[in-house]
Order: sequence, then structure tokens, then C-alpha cells
Amino acid sequence: MTTTDASSLAPGVPADYYAQIRAVEDSHWWYRSMRELSVALLGPGLAGADAVLDAGCGSGGFLHWLVDRGSFRSVAGIDVAGAAVELARKRVPGADLRVAPLAAIPFDDASFDLVICNDVLQHVDESELARSLSELRRVLRPEGRLLLRTNGSRKLRRERSDWRAYDRVTLRSQLEAAGFVVERVTHANLVPSLWGVATRRVPHAPTEDAHGIPSLQDSAVKSLVASSLLRVEGRILRSTPVNLPYGHALFALARR
Repeated sequence: MTTTDASSLAPGVPADYYAQIRAVEDSHWWYRSMRELSVALLGPGLAGADAVLDAGCGSGGFLHWLVDRGSFRSVAGIDVAGAAVELARKRVPGADLRVAPLAAIPFDDASFDLVICNDVLQHVDESELARSLSELRRVLRPEGRLLLRTNGSRKLRRERSDWRAYDRVTLRSQLEAAGFVVERVTHANLVPSLWGVATRRVPHAPTEDAHGIPSLQDSAVKSLVASSLLRVEGRILRSTPVNLPYGHALFALARR
């Protein structure tokens, strides 16, 4: 494992960004629901994966959860921030975790059956988008699958060169331009997102003063209602080909 500077952060985020994620990612309804939706979309592809990469592993919560669910011969992760990788190493000590951007993934061609990329693409600078998607495809084995989650919007919304909320058409076209065969692109978190629009609370780019990470202070009622709604979405996505038309989360499932 590469030695890292544990204080290094992604550009433009608060010093406690990854610690805040670590504090909520196991128990908050949004993180739990996103994991359940990932399983719904992957279906049998999750059980069939032998080697998995979490590209943008953050503090290791998703990778830790994934390892607990399956039996993988090889588990790896990358993140642009050394501070995140240090936290992830404590959570998933057996994984090969390295500090690296999507645009320069430090693994050989065709190394993985499954690549997960959660809430990373929206932070990649416009100048590195094409290269980053090409790298995600390069490290996949033939017929290997990519499950990507990013910010979603009705129309592409950019706040700066390294933050955007995607619409379905743009995300699909960028993946296809990188050589992926796109199997599915769907929004998620439909009703909570509509409520967010009604109350003028939509995702925005993090700053050095504001991280936008959900709080554990949500009421039990809100947590129960939101979890139940997203569980229904999971059943729909698992059992039908229906793609949800709106939501502040956007999933893409693609293969090499």
C-alpha cells in the first residue's frame, strides 16, 4: 500500500469532510437506501463478481458494506484524498487502497469484474472527464460492469468546472462516448427530491465552509418515511425495466 499524507483532501472541501461522512454513512437513511438501490440494480452481477474496485472509496463505508455482502478474491479502492484513504484502511484493512484520481487509476488493464463509482463523477473537472471515464472502462475485464452514481437533475446543471448535476441524456452520452455499453440510466430518491425542490433544498457543490453531508438529526418519522419510499423504488428497479424520471441521485449501469 502506498504511504499517504493523511491530511490531504479533495479540492474545495472542509477539513472535516471525510470525518463527517464516516460519522453518518453506516446509519443515515440516505446512505443505507443508496446501498440497497445498488444491489437492486446490480442483481446477480454482484454475486458473480470476483474482483471489485471502489473508484472514489471515500472513508470506506460502501466498500466495507460490499465486502460483508459477498466473497471477492480481490478488493481495491482509490480516492483522490489521502485523508479518506486513511479512514478507509481502518474500515477495510484487507483491501488494496491507493490515493489516485479517476483520470489515473493505478491498476492494470482488465483487473476488475465490477467497478463502483459513487458520488465522484460530479466532482471531476471538465478537463478530466473523458479521461476518467476511459480509465474506468480500461480497468474492467471484458463484459465487466460499472455501477455509477452521481448527482441528478432534470437538466444538466453546472456550478463550476469541478461540480455538476447530470441529466440522464448527458450521462448516457458521456458513457457511450467512452466506449461503454449502457444498460440502464435511472434517477432515484424521487419523492424526497421533489420535496427538496418544493422547499428549495437541492444539492450544491461543497465549499471549504459547507459540506452538504446529511445529518443524523433527521427525525425518526422522516427517516422511516424516506427509507420506505426508497425501498419501494428498489423493488421497482429490481423487478421491472422502469427507469425513474426524476431524483437527486442518478444511477448508470454499463458494461465494457
